[in-house]
Amino acid sequence: MAKELMSMTKEELVAMIEAQSVEINKVKDAAGGRKLQVLKILQTGDHTTVKAIAARIGISDRNVSSQMTYLRKDGYAIATDSLGRKFLESTGQVHESAGAKVITRKKAV
Repeated sequence: MAKELMSMTKEELVAMIEAQSVEINKVKDAAGGRKLQVLKILQTGDHTTVKAIAARIGISDRNVSSQMTYLRKDGYAIATDSLGRKFLESTGQVHESAGAKVITRKKAV
């Protein structure tokens, strides 16, 4: 593969990169976008950090936080426990979970 790349012209390399970029975007679109990827992780029921979500998806912490903001605007109650881990809160009630107190607010309907 490296030999093949070395023999390619600049135009051929650019075309190859553009084609791969299109394919990557198709895969991302099929996955439902970043917001859906974050939602699917939160729906597992596990308490997880923003950093862990970011690493799993391959995006920045800031992007994960933005996606969570969009999810909250969509009506999802994303809770944070006292250890800083995020999860979906189905009831909006404060309770003890995995040794950590839930500190969340349920969105008014």
